[in-house]
Amino acid sequence: MRRRQFMTLGATAAVLAAGGGIDLAGARPAAAAGPSSRAFPRTEVERHAAGSGWVRPAAAFDHVAVRADVPGEEGRIRFEGVDGPGEWQALHFGEHGRDDLPAAPAALVAAPAGAVAYEVRLPGGRTAETLAVNTRDGAALRVSGEATGRMTIAGGNSARGGFSYLTRAGWGADESLRYDEAGQEVWPREYYPVQALTVHHAAMPVAADPRETVRAIYDLHAVQQTWGDIGYHLLIDPAGTVYEGRYTRENGLPIFEGLPVPGRARSVTAGHVGGYNSGNIGVCLLGDFTDSMPTPAAQDSLVLVLRVLARLTGVDPVAQIEYVNPVNGATWTGQGLSRHRDWLATECPGNTFAARFEEIRSRVAAD
Repeated sequence: MRRRQFMTLGATAAVLAAGGGIDLAGARPAAAAGPSSRAFPRTEVERHAAGSGWVRPAAAFDHVAVRADVPGEEGRIRFEGVDGPGEWQALHFGEHGRDDLPAAPAALVAAPAGAVAYEVRLPGGRTAETLAVNTRDGAALRVSGEATGRMTIAGGNSARGGFSYLTRAGWGADESLRYDEAGQEVWPREYYPVQALTVHHAAMPVAADPRETVRAIYDLHAVQQTWGDIGYHLLIDPAGTVYEGRYTRENGLPIFEGLPVPGRARSVTAGHVGGYNSGNIGVCLLGDFTDSMPTPAAQDSLVLVLRVLARLTGVDPVAQIEYVNPVNGATWTGQGLSRHRDWLATECPGNTFAARFEEIRSRVAAD
């Protein structure tokens, strides 16, 4: 006989339909001033054309974004610091995005400490628009709300049945970036039944403070690529810390429109698999796993997050599914838990990690 399940949001308890449920402790309850109000630097961006020599931004920068004009772009970047030029590193141009906008390939790279300049090389000597991003030194942004939350399967033990996460307030999201000059949401939220779970990598090194990298990704997606928000539902750093991504609703839980019931859970549409976003939850590992694996802590966190999401939504990680985008009618056949490259022609989530992804899927399904 199936047990009655419950969910709590802060101090409020809500009964969930039998057969599934979550227990959220401290998941972004309303907060005004006081202890839950904190300051983060606003993200600042300096634009430069690159491709014919060193770019020396006037202000400090900690990340560089490179925008491409053509899909499938390749390129390299290197930085100059006090010890001179560094080694060239590959640029990985992500081609994910909103289903209703044209693809806008872009690469994002965390700059090494002390970098004062950068050089970009594209095939054929082409130039590209680059963005020197400063997530550390901007004017103070006051952010209110609980910094952390926890999502737990009702009745599950603390080690296997739930995960903690940094809320958008916890990593310093500037919520004004989601609105246009008229005060309207740039990317109105839509919710559809969950059909699939998809894993990505950010394809870039991570800043010493991963919150800076999350804010840089947010600014790139929301402002520079004009999406209106970050394209992932959740992100995970090398230490295993989970970050809330796409905005869902005020005082609500991440990802879901309401209380998720297996088979009927509805997720906010994000922008991580172009053309196949509605009803598809995207989780991104911070880092580049082309030639290396995620840290054990990141893998363990990913397995836990995916296990919880699979339980809450009813998605079977190993079953073959027939995905149908409820908005544009696009179809796809694959497993319920998949890699970005299973959907589209991309290297994501990195060749080394992708080759061993079955280990993750098996661990998720083993519960």
